[in-house]
Order: sequence, then C-alpha cells, then structure tokens
Amino acid sequence: MDDSQTRIHRYVRELDLPDRGPQFETTRTAEPPQFSAEAELIAVGPQLAEFSKSFPQELRAMLSNSLLLASLAADKANEKAGGEARDVFAWHDTYSEVLRKIGWQVQQSETQAQQVDAKNLDVHQAIIPVLTAMLGPAIAATSLVISVLNGLQDINKSSPWITLFDRSSQHSSGAKFQIGYIDANAHGDPQIALAAFAIEADRTITQVLFFKFSNQNAKLRKSATQLATTAERLRADQKVIADKVSSFIADNVSNIEI
Repeated sequence: MDDSQTRIHRYVRELDLPDRGPQFETTRTAEPPQFSAEAELIAVGPQLAEFSKSFPQELRAMLSNSLLLASLAADKANEKAGGEARDVFAWHDTYSEVLRKIGWQVQQSETQAQQVDAKNLDVHQAIIPVLTAMLGPAIAATSLVISVLNGLQDINKSSPWITLFDRSSQHSSGAKFQIGYIDANAHGDPQIALAAFAIEADRTITQVLFFKFSNQNAKLRKSATQLATTAERLRADQKVIADKVSSFIADNVSNIEI
C-alpha cells in the first residue's frame, strides 16, 4: 500500500459521520440498490446521479458509495456546526472537500447566485436550463434526469426516492441538492459533471423538486463542477469506503424507476 492509499484509508476510517442513518416512513423495506449495465438514475441522499450507458457496471456501486460518503460527512459537518448557523451552500463545500481527499480531482468549478423573480416557477423549471447547458444539447436530449424532471407532474410525490431526496435536501434556511451525470473517458475512468444547487429562503423547504418560487424572494445558488478520478483509485479504496457506509446504504440510496 503506497503513501497515498494509506493516507486516504486513514482519512476514511477517521471521517465523522452521523450516528445513524435517517429513518424513512415508507411502505417498503429499505433495500440496497441494484445496478445495471444500462443508463440509469439513482438517488443518493440529496443527489440525483445519472450513469451513462458507457459507465462500467462493476464501478457503479463503488462510485455510489463514494458519493454517499461525501454526503454523510457533509451532513455531519452541518450538524456539528449547529445547522442553522451554516450557510446553505456550506454543505456542498464539505461534500467537495471529502471527494478531493479521497482522490477526486476538481477540473473546473464555477459558482453563481441568482434571484428568481418569476412567480409560481417550479424548482425543476429553474434548473433544467442549467443542466441542459452543463451537459450539452446531445446528452441533454436523452438524459434520464432531465426526462424525470420534465415528467414530475406524472410522478407520485410520496414515492420512496422522492421521500429520500426531500428529507435529505432539507435545510433550516432553504434546501440543498445536487444532480450529477457520471460518464467514463476513453480509458474507462470516471468523470462527473456535477450541478449543485442551494435554495436560500427563510424556512425549511419540503417537497423540494415541487417547490414554487413566489414573492418570498428565494435565491437560487448554483455551482457547476467537473470531477475526475481513476478506476484504479475506486478499486483500491472500495473496501474501506464500503465498510464505512454499509449501514447507511439501504436507507440513503435508491433506484429511480424511469
């Protein structure tokens, strides 16, 4: 084991996570997600992660565990800071820091804030153009996550994945969530195009994807980030990360039926 791997494994083992996973009031027994070799969409806490068809099936659980690790660590950091005292976007900062410390490289990042003035504009209507611009027209045209967002009116608001996503996204002064498109380069190494969003408001937002902007003057902040690592890195760290998050997986990661 080289120095880099030793350092990452020590960091993962010592990383502070919540005492227990959140308990969801659903009608199903929580089960770990099943990964296919096709394009698919999963919820990982407050994240919607889309795997392209070209992303290797064998790496999907490993990558999902890494995203969950970063998400849980960000939850714990927010909890330790008192929650209400932290800026909504601070969650995303911690999330990104954890990924960097386990070997991900940030290739590009840009953060913006915008006032949403349109009355009765749904969150998904505000973020679809952001995702379309991030992915490009060719990928956006067949993107599962954009398809799901466009079809929200036909989705049961109490479905297990929406319940998971909503409760994980809630913040005392708004909501935070992320949408990622996961692909592989010519060498099979993982790449993520990540759009992070924070809705800054004066209250906790429930039913996040169905939230409508109105006269509350809620502010939408967005961060577009390109991340990359290697398949070798995922494989080298898979056991230590899986051991760390194993008790959280069933309640925090869910397949999304398309």
